[in-house]
Amino acid sequence: MSQGISQSSQLSEEAVKGSIGNSDLISTVNSRLILEAVRTLGPTYRAQIARKTNLNPATVTGIVNELLEREMLLEVPAESEVSGRGRPPQILQINADAKNILAIDIEPDRIRVAVLNLLLEVKEYSERRVDRFSGPKPIWQQILDLCNEVSSGTGITPLQGIGVSLPGLIDVEQGVLLGSTNMPKMVDVPIRELLEKEFTAPVYLERSMHLASLYEAWVRVDGFKGSTMVITHRTGIGMSLMRGGELYLGSRGYDGEIGHTVVDLNGERCECGGRGCLETFVSASAICKRVNQMLAEGRCEAIRRACDGGAELHPELVFRLAKADDADCVEVVREVGRYIGIAVANMMNVLAPDEVLICGSIDVADELVLESVSEQIQQRALPRIRENVVVRLAAAKELSPLYGAAVLVAKRLFELPKLSHAQ
Repeated sequence: MSQGISQSSQLSEEAVKGSIGNSDLISTVNSRLILEAVRTLGPTYRAQIARKTNLNPATVTGIVNELLEREMLLEVPAESEVSGRGRPPQILQINADAKNILAIDIEPDRIRVAVLNLLLEVKEYSERRVDRFSGPKPIWQQILDLCNEVSSGTGITPLQGIGVSLPGLIDVEQGVLLGSTNMPKMVDVPIRELLEKEFTAPVYLERSMHLASLYEAWVRVDGFKGSTMVITHRTGIGMSLMRGGELYLGSRGYDGEIGHTVVDLNGERCECGGRGCLETFVSASAICKRVNQMLAEGRCEAIRRACDGGAELHPELVFRLAKADDADCVEVVREVGRYIGIAVANMMNVLAPDEVLICGSIDVADELVLESVSEQIQQRALPRIRENVVVRLAAAKELSPLYGAAVLVAKRLFELPKLSHAQ
C-alpha cells in the first residue's frame, strides 16, 4: 500500500506511540466506529449501532451523546407505523452539513471542482475545459476561478478539508504533482502548498485512478471481500486494484499504468516516449485522430454536422452519438472497447479479479462499451479465470475520481486509525 493511502488513514507514529492505553485513543476509535455504522446503516437506532459495532449499549449511549453535542450526529423522530400516544422513537443520522468538503479533480483536458457535505452529496459543482499543454500558472488560475465559483453560492465554510485528484505520478508526502505524460508542462507542481496558501484547511491528494477505486469502496456497504479491478478511461487510461475494500498499490504508488503496456511493437510513438502503447489506440487524442481520418474519407457525417453547429470534436461527442446508434461512431467506440477489452483480459489472466469496473467519459456509451469489453474477455481470458466475473460500470462513472477526492477528506471522520506497534 502506498504512503498516500496508508498514511492518510492512520494516526501519526508519534500520536500512536503516545496514545497506547490512552482513553482518548479508545474514544476516537469508538467514535469512528459509531459514525461509520450510522453512515452505512443510514438513519438508525442505538440498538442497531450496538449490534453493528459490538459495543455495549452503555458505551454507545455515552459516545452518541458526545457526538450529538459536537453536532456530528442528529436525532430525529422516526416515522412510526404505529399510531398512539407518547414520545415517538428517535433515530440517529449523520449531520451531513456539519462540515463541507472541497473536492478538485484535475484531468488533463478538464478541471472539476465541487463542494460536498460529509455524506458526499454535491452542494455546488463547476467544471471547465483546459488546454492540457498549458503550464502550471494558467492551470492554477483555472482552479482558483472554479473554487471561487463553487464557493460563491452556499460557501465552503466550515471546511473539513480539501481533496485533490491528480493525473500522473505524485509525491503524496510532499503534496507535489511530479509529472504527467498527458500534461507535459505540469512538472514538480506543489499542489498542496498552493492550496494551503489559499485555504486554511488540510489538503489531501492522490492519483485519479486510485481515487476511483476509493470511492467504489466507500459506496459499498455489503461487506464485499473479493477483488475488484477498476479501469479508468479519461484523457488516458489507468487501472487500480482493490481487495476487500483495500487498495493494492505499487512502490510509492507508481502503479496501474495499463495505458503504457505495449500492444503493438511497431505501433505509433506514445506521449510517454515508447511505441505501440495501449494509449495510442484508446486515448482521447487517439479517438479524435481516428475520427479525423474518417472525416477525411467522407464518413462520420453526424460528427461533421455537430462540429459545423459549433460542437467541439471530443471523445464524449463520439460516445454520445454512438449511444444514439450512429454507425460510424459505433464503429469507433467498438474499436476502443476492443482494445480495452484485450488489455483487461490480459490483466485478468495475471490478477484473476472477481469483478471489473469501468469508469470515465467512455461510459457515456455504457452498454456498447461493456459489450465490446466482455466479448474480448470471453475470447482472451482463461475460462476458469473469467468464470463468474462481473463486468459493470462504476457507481459515479466519469465523476468517480472527483468523489474519491472527497472521500480522502471524509474518511478521516469515519475510518478507524491503523495502528503500528511502538518501537
